[in-house]
Amino acid sequence: MIKSLFLTFILLSSSAFATKDEVIQKLNRFFGEINKQDITPSPFKGVYEVITYNPIDSMLVSEDGRYLIQGDVVDLNTRSLIEKSTKVKNLKLSLIDSINDADKIIYPAENEKYQIHVFTDVDCPFCRRLHNNMEQMNELGITVKYLASPLASLHPKAQGKMQKIWCAKDRKQAMDDYNDQGIVANSPNCSNPVANQLATSQQLGVTGTPAIFLSDGTHLPGYLPADKLLGKIQATLGN
Repeated sequence: MIKSLFLTFILLSSSAFATKDEVIQKLNRFFGEINKQDITPSPFKGVYEVITYNPIDSMLVSEDGRYLIQGDVVDLNTRSLIEKSTKVKNLKLSLIDSINDADKIIYPAENEKYQIHVFTDVDCPFCRRLHNNMEQMNELGITVKYLASPLASLHPKAQGKMQKIWCAKDRKQAMDDYNDQGIVANSPNCSNPVANQLATSQQLGVTGTPAIFLSDGTHLPGYLPADKLLGKIQATLGN
């Protein structure tokens, strides 16, 4: 569904044009430190795209530094959404790739065609639905790499459970046991990556789970059945 395009009147400048330095000075108050190289022309005449880092994202700001554009932006010629810059995707992908595979829970496809990273919360109902499709996803050639993103506001006990899972000798079995039977792994405390992965998910702008990231850095929020997920992957990656 095409969302409405909202212009938020933030009154950053009363001038007809602002330099990048002036735009930075005004935006810093709202969005933290912004560098000049992170302000680039957008597909819109008279509009900048501005990259932010915490969380990693981009926004559209008028060149006079007065208007912030919120919501989806539609190209009426192609009837498609204007995508965020490739730089945003690359930044997200680089952050995800910085996590060692040894700190993930990986369900490999025998005939792998695609890899996805999924930030999950073991007490999230839609994460459970996605996990129940694991065999089908693997059969479709999709390797799933789990990362932890327990949302304390919704599931206050999830982080402790996930630490037990990540500390288990067989993490996959511990994940399956909790998903299928509600059995929390009886594993000793250990140094585990759950808190760090949660912080990474927040930097990536994850606000709900499951949060699926494709191999090009594209973020697919929410649950998708295996066949629809495959279709989305193929449509996004072009193969």
